[in-house]
Amino acid sequence: MSRDTIPASIKRAVLVEAGHRCAIPTCRATTTEIAHIVPWAETQDNSFENLIALCPNCHTRFDQKKEIDRLSVKMYKQNLGILNNRYGEFERRLFEVLAKSGERVFVLGAAGDLLVANAVKDGFFEDKKVEGMGLLVQGSNGFEKNFPMTFTYWVTDIGIEFIQRYATGKDIA
Repeated sequence: MSRDTIPASIKRAVLVEAGHRCAIPTCRATTTEIAHIVPWAETQDNSFENLIALCPNCHTRFDQKKEIDRLSVKMYKQNLGILNNRYGEFERRLFEVLAKSGERVFVLGAAGDLLVANAVKDGFFEDKKVEGMGLLVQGSNGFEKNFPMTFTYWVTDIGIEFIQRYATGKDIA
């Protein structure tokens, strides 16, 4: 039986979901292939839900060498959905940096509080309210407000656990 071509719109959606990178968080290589989570030969399923972006090396390790099991790949796919629907690009990149560095404290500049708002809401980061630079805005009508220009955050124990689960491809739900 000849294999159906995966529609370009579905390929694009799978690549966008993974940020045009390998979906395995410890890899994240930029050269990608579209892989079937459950083999096409078993299901003839080219749906978005059954496809994942993997680099050629991880694709081989999954499909041929069986070094990466199907359950792990399903979890990577599920985790992408959670990350993409809950956290912005900045937060996802920060999770990756913190996973590699192991740092527990970081400082963000102006509007940094907006960039990590969901991770703060979820208890992963705590704003330490460290006094730093600010911008004092004064209006002619007596309005006065000081806007912080820096934000200092602590990665909580819950945040460390989440970041480690994400980085190692464990369930983050």
